[in-house]
Amino acid sequence: MRIISVTRLRIRSIRFLPRLYWATRKIRRSLEKAPGFQVGKLLADRNRAFWTMSVWKDIDSMRAFRDSRVHAAVMPNVTRWCDEASVVHWETEAAELPNWDEAHRRMSEAGKPFPLKFQSADHDACRYKKPYVNKDNWRFVLPRKYVRIRTLLYRFLNHCRLRPIRN
Repeated sequence: MRIISVTRLRIRSIRFLPRLYWATRKIRRSLEKAPGFQVGKLLADRNRAFWTMSVWKDIDSMRAFRDSRVHAAVMPNVTRWCDEASVVHWETEAAELPNWDEAHRRMSEAGKPFPLKFQSADHDACRYKKPYVNKDNWRFVLPRKYVRIRTLLYRFLNHCRLRPIRN
């Protein structure tokens, strides 16, 4: 049984964006090498909100990454940088990632807010704005084990999602 994990962060000020960017780069590199990680997506939403979605082999793999040195080092900063932060995960048989509407639905139904120092009213009420998705504001994340074909996979996946489907 695979695990899908979705997180949503909203930074409270643009001044935290460079720090979040560098933290995300470190976490992404670590994620690509994490045992049990299968595939993921990153979404830069409107109004300083960011979504992540990942598929894990099992719950133990997901928890091991969550507790890893790189991820654990960033988490204390999230409590200061963000005014909204939530997570949800669920089990699935499907091998592919769900769409962002499904992630939003799951987050709205069962999302768990992080304790934050500066919480917004939406965070307190567990209200999550539907993500705005276009062809330029999200990317796939693939495991490092695809080193040789990784660039081709990125190009192919990102190329396919930009093309309109024609009958």
